Amino acid sequence: MKALNNKEVLLSHLKFAMYMVVLVILTQFAIFTYFKTSEAEVSEIKNKTGDCEKIFAEQISICDGFSEILDIYHRFDTKEGYVNAEELKRAIAERKMRMTSIANQLPDKDAAVHKYLINKFDGLMNQRDSITSLRKEETAKRNALVECNNEYRRKRYEIDRGKANGR
Repeated sequence: MKALNNKEVLLSHLKFAMYMVVLVILTQFAIFTYFKTSEAEVSEIKNKTGDCEKIFAEQISICDGFSEILDIYHRFDTKEGYVNAEELKRAIAERKMRMTSIANQLPDKDAAVHKYLINKFDGLMNQRDSITSLRKEETAKRNALVECNNEYRRKRYEIDRGKANGR
């Protein structure tokens, strides 16, 4: 025995199957595009991260250059052994040139502070040289004053002793 609406039931089953197939295809298409979009975003993030890491490494390199220059300047003040001033000045100039070339390769917004410091570094070093020369002058005058004071005490002692013997 067949149902009277067998034809309608069969058509509704076919419609349901068609809708199901279309929905499965659309779902797979959505998942596929999601993964492709996600993959593109991840690769773009990796590219940006790589660029940022490179910029950061170069900024650190510039900062290390400043530290090296300051260490070289401290060698001028040491009194240990022979200090070749011309060699130290050449080393400072080389490091400044290297730092300037690295800063010029970076985008302006990422190297603005470093470029400013490089431009102002000569003024800072001139001030440091002035302070160093003033310290040397102060030390020389202090030593001369101490020597003068000692000589005054010796003369005063000789005068006082001469007066004591002369009486």
